[in-house]
Amino acid sequence: MYIDFLEGNTLTIEIYWRSIMSRKHKQKNQKQEHTLKRYALLIILCYLIFVVIDFSIHTTSAKEITEGISEKIIRLHVLANSDDEADQALKLKVKDEVVKKFSTTFASAKNKVDAEKLIEEKLNDIRKVALEVIEKEGYDYDVHVYLTDCMFPTKVYKDLTFPAGMYEALRIDIGTAEGKNWWCVMYPPLCFVDQTYSVVPDNSKKQLEDLLTTREYESLYIDQSTKISYRFKIVEIIEDIFHINK
Repeated sequence: MYIDFLEGNTLTIEIYWRSIMSRKHKQKNQKQEHTLKRYALLIILCYLIFVVIDFSIHTTSAKEITEGISEKIIRLHVLANSDDEADQALKLKVKDEVVKKFSTTFASAKNKVDAEKLIEEKLNDIRKVALEVIEKEGYDYDVHVYLTDCMFPTKVYKDLTFPAGMYEALRIDIGTAEGKNWWCVMYPPLCFVDQTYSVVPDNSKKQLEDLLTTREYESLYIDQSTKISYRFKIVEIIEDIFHINK
């Protein structure tokens, strides 16, 4: 009976001891997990700060590059009378004739200032060519031709991508100019009547490369329309540690 008493109490003590150790172990694990979470949050915060700073630097850099490019080139902006299919077709015919008649002339400019002077001298001639095309196609739309600053979206010309921004442009308004527009680069000449080119010709690239800085020129080969999505690697690690979404 005494032995039974000892065995019973020993079992009770053992169960009690295990209970105490289990609670301590659980508390220790909870404390460790809490510490890990604090470190994880600190790491995420530091990483977010780095991303914000890096994004700010790249945004400023991209803005400087865009401004640098826009200061050296002249775009072409042709607006159709309307979105009617016939008006849109007419817009392209006007564009083709203007490019065919004047791109070589503007290509002879040594810099943007020279190109501006040549374009200003040819504004009436450009209008005359546009009116001749319009009349030939059986329309009586008026045409306004002028140099102005225009906001351009990101545009891809064969293997070159020009960033969105404000650019000086030779603008041709056909009729009410309420239709969809057509864009390209007039100086240096990157507007082509023959659209079968898969890449911009080397002579056009060479002129563009001579005008721009190395950094500006190389940026044209980067796909500006690609959206960069940040997937925080540190978050994936934390998810693995705490078995989140498992």
